[in-house]
Amino acid sequence: MSRAVSTIEAGALETAAAAPMLAQVCDWAEINSGSRNLAGLERMAAVLADAFAPLPGRLALRDAALPGLGHNLHLAVRPDAPLQLLLTGHMDTVYGADHPFQRVTPVDAEGVMGGPGVADMKGGIAVMLAALRAFEASPLASRIGYEVIINADEELGSPGSAPLIAERAHGKRAALTYEPSLLPDGTFAC
Repeated sequence: MSRAVSTIEAGALETAAAAPMLAQVCDWAEINSGSRNLAGLERMAAVLADAFAPLPGRLALRDAALPGLGHNLHLAVRPDAPLQLLLTGHMDTVYGADHPFQRVTPVDAEGVMGGPGVADMKGGIAVMLAALRAFEASPLASRIGYEVIINADEELGSPGSAPLIAERAHGKRAALTYEPSLLPDGTFAC
């Protein structure tokens, strides 16, 4: 049984649908942000900081807990709101600066696009950002606080960002990660 979409929900969906997600993913995937490519990670962190800057709250690039790892983006919005959420993602990919897989292939007739980090997980970050912008435009925004952490070392097991994620997860009602969980054949990835 489905229910009708409320006016608030319809407005949020319209706002999110108008976001430049495809263009963002194409631009972001062209930045090599392999886990050990510190220059690429710094560039990616700066680009993401610019993209998230229009949201309210306090935005910072936080040092990793271990040396030799990239900065982690951290955004805190309405920390005193009664309901708190944590949204996470990662900017690093498995492709090093010298790996041949460096470019985005266009969307084909079936709607498929390829590129480093397109699905894992720069596409998820674009969806997260569009959803947050839509949420901020809704009349319900003042009721919910959230933190966003986009780490730079997930492909390495998050050794430099795990302490930040654990610290910021404390007291949250829910945590959402915007990484796809299904493989192309429909298999659940865990």
